[in-house]
Amino acid sequence: MLTITVSQLNRYVKAVLEEDPRLREVYVKGEIAGLVRHRTSGHYYFKLADEGGSVKAVMFSRYAQVLEFEPADGMAVLARASVGVYEREGAYQLYVTEMLPDGAGALAVALAQRKERLAALGVFDPANKKPLPPFPRKIGVVTSKSGAALHDIRTVIERRWPLCTLVLCSAQVQGKDAPASLKRALETLDKAGCDVLLLARGGGSAEELWCFNDEELVLAVHRCRTPVISAVGHEIDYTLCDYAADARAPTPSAAAEMAVPDRQEMLRRIRELEGKLRKSVESQIALRRQMVARLASHPALRSPRGVVERYKEKVDICYKALYNSKRILIQRLEHQLAKEAGLLDSLSPLRVLDRGYCMVLQKDAPVTRAKSLRVGDEVELRFSDGSAKAAVTQAAGEVSG
Repeated sequence: MLTITVSQLNRYVKAVLEEDPRLREVYVKGEIAGLVRHRTSGHYYFKLADEGGSVKAVMFSRYAQVLEFEPADGMAVLARASVGVYEREGAYQLYVTEMLPDGAGALAVALAQRKERLAALGVFDPANKKPLPPFPRKIGVVTSKSGAALHDIRTVIERRWPLCTLVLCSAQVQGKDAPASLKRALETLDKAGCDVLLLARGGGSAEELWCFNDEELVLAVHRCRTPVISAVGHEIDYTLCDYAADARAPTPSAAAEMAVPDRQEMLRRIRELEGKLRKSVESQIALRRQMVARLASHPALRSPRGVVERYKEKVDICYKALYNSKRILIQRLEHQLAKEAGLLDSLSPLRVLDRGYCMVLQKDAPVTRAKSLRVGDEVELRFSDGSAKAAVTQAAGEVSG
């Protein structure tokens, strides 16, 4: 009978499993349960389960960081893994290197999760959309220099609005390196003083257009200071760049039509406005002619001397009326003044003195009572024709001897 330690047993079972070529690469289907992502290392720890059982699994960070979707509990997945034993606990587990959503497809799940994450950041908010310039003079184009999209854009702009300049910044429009290439081209043109940018590519499969769903590229579109029109694929194709752009066109040709006005339509509008302006000017001229005709028929212009004479007569009449009114007013005021002067004269103390009376003053103040005088006081007697000095020899109430 063989006697071994627990560590030896775990090590032996691990060696057996790892040496089995059938277990070095297996594809396991199941639902994720108990998903935990380590905060520092970034490793995923979870179980894959079905109705009959479960198995522990780990996905190290170097594999987890390239996943195109965000794993979650309850999600059905197909995992590519190797089978091994965690010696410390004596438990076998799956070491997952790749993982795809089972059923919906990895691209669809990844797209939905990324769209939700970017929407939460406000990348698709309509309030952040910039208006397109009505008459651009410089248009930047980000696309492949050899693709049909560039030819379509040039054709439309030359036909509709040849007054503007087209600036191309060529980029890869599919493949692994396409997102970084498109992002660099977009950032270059955003600094080049363009009025509007076209991010364009012709039609293709979902996988070929997938680069336009790259998160960094979508954020670059959102951060552009220049208005961006996204035109990727055909009318039925939608990418995250379409949602982040300031405007979306179903095709590159439609993007060019959206970016510039139609020269023929502008000429038609100009002719229409020219006609309205001509009618308005003619109407104003006719109105001014009528005004001139009415003024020309006015008596003041037909016989100015007669008008002057009539106004001269009116001035003379007004002058005479003013003169008579002034004379009557002066007479009335003179009469009133004489009346007031007579009344004032009748009340004057001098009139009383003329009748034989005199005024007694003591220190220039009138003496109105005899009791206020004392024997020996000097007083002034004022008559109508002069004054005299006197002394009091007898006061009020005294009897002379």
